[in-house]
Amino acid sequence: MSPRYTLPDSIGNGSSNTLRTLLVWGLPVLAWGFIFLGLWFFNREEAPETPAAQPASAASEGQPQATPPAGQPAPAQQPGQSGVAAPQTATPAGQPQTVQTAAPAPIAPSAPYDFTGAAATVGLPKEANCATGILVDAASRKVLWAKGADKAVPIASMTKMMTLLLAEEAIAAQRVTRETVIPVSVAAYKIGGSQVWLDPRESFPLGELLKAVAIKSANDAAYLVGEYLGQGDIATFVKQMNERARQLGMTHTTFYEPHGLGDSQKRSNLASAHDMVLLGERLLGYPEVMRLTSTKRDSFRNGKTELKNHNNLVFQGVPGVDGLKTGYTAAAGYCVTISCQRGGRRLLACVTGFSSARDRDAFCKALLDWGYAR
Repeated sequence: MSPRYTLPDSIGNGSSNTLRTLLVWGLPVLAWGFIFLGLWFFNREEAPETPAAQPASAASEGQPQATPPAGQPAPAQQPGQSGVAAPQTATPAGQPQTVQTAAPAPIAPSAPYDFTGAAATVGLPKEANCATGILVDAASRKVLWAKGADKAVPIASMTKMMTLLLAEEAIAAQRVTRETVIPVSVAAYKIGGSQVWLDPRESFPLGELLKAVAIKSANDAAYLVGEYLGQGDIATFVKQMNERARQLGMTHTTFYEPHGLGDSQKRSNLASAHDMVLLGERLLGYPEVMRLTSTKRDSFRNGKTELKNHNNLVFQGVPGVDGLKTGYTAAAGYCVTISCQRGGRRLLACVTGFSSARDRDAFCKALLDWGYAR
């Protein structure tokens, strides 16, 4: 049998026992303690903090992503992108985050108009040249005159009334502001017809673009507004246009694009005169739209581009006329939706299909005078 090994007394007995315990167990425990403490501090520094909750008004501003500083190239555009940044806001870590907004509450249609006793003809000059039309007393809901009022016809730039409405509703819901800066996209730059000659090197506040839409009937500005509000996708915005039309009771309306010039498949936006008056009535609730549509002249691009109102009834100062929107294409003819207030009484009208702006305007003047005499 092997002899048992024993420690010398100087190590294994007495007070030196405590020292041995500290050396054998204390140092490793202390070392592991320092290791865990270091790891805890490291993880604490690296882990991102949870963003503090923002006020609802700030979180829903829908500001576009900041543009790169001068001289710094913009991020490469991916195939299929429109070139317009979707409304975004920045998280505390500086990463873009798409604004989450609740769907707008459905808007109930206005009280139906009463067609009882509406005149089919009034014997006014140029009346035969009118394809469809309607004249309504906004307060009483009485239709004073109607001609094919529920027939869907091309509406040309009267389309922009819906674009303006959706923009104003987005502003009211704090998804965007009039100061929201929108970079010009290549797609908007390519839109023809009436325009303010947008350039992809430019950016404009939403409020300036809406001014160009309402006064100058700028197709490029209308497209850019729709593209932006559609999160960079014009099809999304067109879907919103059609959904809102249904909510407003516009049962004979179909939109294909936001300006009225026609889409890539040469389809024209369609609506009835009845529908357009319903839309015009909704716009009466937005003072800025009424201010713009009743403005004779203004400027764009810091005064470099003149804006002249296309509505001759406004431009020529027909008493009481305070908007709303004209339109013309070969398919639609000359058309207009108008609002007029005289002596505290408001009439709304829409006429379509005239072969000249002169005939359209002459008939509208006579129709308003006739309506106020009723």
